[in-house]
Amino acid sequence: MLAWALGARAAPVPYVIETEFEPARAYVGAEVTLRLRLLRLPEAPYGVLRPPQFGDEATVTPLGFNRPYETRRAGVVYQVRERAYLVIPRRAGRLVLPAPEILGPLRNAPEFVRGVRGAPRALEVRPARAAPGEPWLPARRVWLEESWSSDPGALAAGTAVVRTLVVRSEGLSGNRLPRLEMAAQPGLSAHHDASDFRSEYLEASMAGRRTQRVVLMPLEEGDIDLPALSLPWWDLMADAPRVAMLPARILRVGAPAAAQAASAAPQEPSPFAVMRGFAIVLFVLCAAVLWAYLRRQPQREARRQLRAACRRTNPQAVRDALIEWWKAAAPGAPAPLLQRMGDGWDADARARLAALDAALYAGRAWDGKAFWRGVRPWLRRGVARRQAAPPPKSPASSALPPLFRLQELREKR
Repeated sequence: MLAWALGARAAPVPYVIETEFEPARAYVGAEVTLRLRLLRLPEAPYGVLRPPQFGDEATVTPLGFNRPYETRRAGVVYQVRERAYLVIPRRAGRLVLPAPEILGPLRNAPEFVRGVRGAPRALEVRPARAAPGEPWLPARRVWLEESWSSDPGALAAGTAVVRTLVVRSEGLSGNRLPRLEMAAQPGLSAHHDASDFRSEYLEASMAGRRTQRVVLMPLEEGDIDLPALSLPWWDLMADAPRVAMLPARILRVGAPAAAQAASAAPQEPSPFAVMRGFAIVLFVLCAAVLWAYLRRQPQREARRQLRAACRRTNPQAVRDALIEWWKAAAPGAPAPLLQRMGDGWDADARARLAALDAALYAGRAWDGKAFWRGVRPWLRRGVARRQAAPPPKSPASSALPPLFRLQELREKR
């Protein structure tokens, strides 16, 4: 007998299947964690367990992937592959898990899997404990949250505000959380938007959230009492009823926004605002002065070159400087003949231009200093803007510039 026991110890079974419900008792609609474990000897081939089958008695959702680790049973070291499932019973009574078995190629190796089968396991499912007409919410935790698009204590009649209500849970999916109903209030219009559901599967549980938005429109001035919001649920940890609540709130509604704006008294500007306005004005003035200085700088440079050319008695340089002055004084306008540059000048200045024209094209003597004294006052006035009058009718030769009239006289001689 002792020898047989030693032989049995020397040849441990290659596979062991274990099952576990957490908790061992549950309510209808409450989540239960089912753990399936396949233990194998290090030298045995890998195997896979069949997922749990409950038919329409419960819904099953896998949680994560296989979790590998090592454990010891009866002094023997096994390698473990554990898989967790979320089970939600649909009916009260006994929920039976059929005997788990190995799937895959190992089923064709009877020397390994002969007699390897887990034991069936039953779960006691209790009926719901909700009162008639109330939602049945078995969970580990349920709580309510709210937020406002603007301060509910400083509203204006005729201006909408959005109240966001959130129901959160640990142990329930988002689509099982009920909608919060706001009772109708006099002087307040309410519009409920569509709800948003969200569920998140954790390591051994689930978390849910339901978000709903209510657009509120105060219709008149005064205080509006919003009653407290409550949601009954069942605490699985304490096995007792609970109520999640949002406290009552008072909406304080003032005059419409347009009336408030009309009745608002003008406020005296602060010293900082006055200094900022003064700095802005000073900056604009400085920018305008700098712009004017830079705009007139090319004209100054052209006058400087013209004065230097007059001192050298260089008619060609004087003509070039006059053209540069015109371009700076009238940007974009083509430079006219010398006689047209003097439109609007007095008779003496126009005579100086005619003398320059004769010196350039007829070779006559020319006094640069006298020319500078005659045209200098007119160069500071810029280009005159006048409506061009139609020229008087005259013989064709009278419309020619002086140079071409001299050339015409010479040809006649």
